Amino acid sequence: MVDQVIKFLQSRKSLKLPASAIRKVNDARKVVLAAVESGQTVYGINTGFGKLSQIRIAPEDLKTLQINLLRSHACGVGEPIDPEIVRTMLYLKIRNLAQGFSGCDFCVIEKLTEFFNRNLLPVVPRQGSVGASGDLAPLAHLALPLIGEGEILYQNKQIPAAELIKQGLFKPIELGPKDGLSLINGTQYSTALLLTAYRQASDLILMSELAAAMSIEAILATDTPFRPEIQNLRGDSGQQIVALHLRNFLRDSSVIQSHRGCQKVQDPYSFRCLPQVLGAVRDTLDYVYHILNCEISTVSDNPLVFTKSNAILSGGNFHAEPLALAADYLTIALAEAGNLAERRISALMDPVLSSLPAFLSPQSGLNSGFMIVHCTAAALAADNRTLSMPASVESIPTSANQEDHVSMAPNAGLKLLRVIENLQKIVWIEFLAAAQGMEMRQPLKGGRGTRLGLAKTRELAAFLKTDRVLYPDLAQSARLFGDRNFIRKISNLANSNN
Repeated sequence: MVDQVIKFLQSRKSLKLPASAIRKVNDARKVVLAAVESGQTVYGINTGFGKLSQIRIAPEDLKTLQINLLRSHACGVGEPIDPEIVRTMLYLKIRNLAQGFSGCDFCVIEKLTEFFNRNLLPVVPRQGSVGASGDLAPLAHLALPLIGEGEILYQNKQIPAAELIKQGLFKPIELGPKDGLSLINGTQYSTALLLTAYRQASDLILMSELAAAMSIEAILATDTPFRPEIQNLRGDSGQQIVALHLRNFLRDSSVIQSHRGCQKVQDPYSFRCLPQVLGAVRDTLDYVYHILNCEISTVSDNPLVFTKSNAILSGGNFHAEPLALAADYLTIALAEAGNLAERRISALMDPVLSSLPAFLSPQSGLNSGFMIVHCTAAALAADNRTLSMPASVESIPTSANQEDHVSMAPNAGLKLLRVIENLQKIVWIEFLAAAQGMEMRQPLKGGRGTRLGLAKTRELAAFLKTDRVLYPDLAQSARLFGDRNFIRKISNLANSNN
């Protein structure tokens, strides 16, 4: 499911709802309208919200109730979240509502689908959600443009929705009973953050493995710890995958062959224990994959409409605790990957450990080489450790203690994305340092994967002969991780059986 969703979102294809989904949505809507007609009291349909759920709303005010809900809950602050995350939120909200358990009018889903297909992306501030009852503030900002309010990112410009309506770009909808609540209840913001992080982290760990393989060659480390006999004894799937990748990257390496008979039998843990540590990170990614699979497929609205029993039931599927714990877990795992990479970078700087010139400079002393580049990596790794304090344990009661435990999943997701951004820079620094060391080993040649890593690094940054301003080189990390063709090529090689 996760892979299918990522592939669909990357394809930029239009979304079309099947007839079966439309029938389910319409059947659930009939249950909601029948409840309103009968005069029964149903939370969120003819009552206030949260602590105000004891207040009954008059029939003539039900439309106003839903409009006021969007307006009052659009309290996000901070810079707008990335448009691709907003696009993911739209997709997830459509998918959630289309399962037919929310009871909203089909026009709501139809308008969300129009926004998705036409790339009309509501402006959603990044902060303001506690992850229960749902991602209220972000989803309120997502929904406001549907009724002609809020702002939209259109053709790279932030424009009031009302202005686009005046231009005839789209028509707003009118909300009926339960419509506003269906739009803002749910975990689509938290899920979009974690899904984005999962996709980026999957690429990032693969690139970290390649950078590590390059460092192994640069420092003349042994590949013995990656042999399958050792990995099979533990039986950990992530560990075995990492070891396989390293073996494939180092295959046919004349650097490795050049020191088979040397006296050094053990390397520092940051080299020797790569399968064990990065394997644990891969296992964490598998756990996150499972959580995302469940969340993408679930319905996180409240109350929920069950057409077979004509029942409208209140529950707590909006609580994003699974997502919060998964995001915190992945944050810690990626911080560890950064700690390991920083240690390898440090080893490359030290001539005692590396047998290379100090700080990888051909003329150390007159030149500082990679001395302060390592400091940058150390600063980023330390920042990631600070960011690894779990957000999920920071519950603060809200809504006059009606919502007395919240997940803080959005904070966990936002923190996770910052850790990924830091780790991308750390891994790129290892590429730069390892490539420098590999070239100092020439004419010895690297393995199948490390040769590709060296060539890619040199495509983006030149060998450091003498000191130069290096921040432009460091900024090339975005180009490395934005190169989908290169990442796909490395993935194929990593998983090759030949």
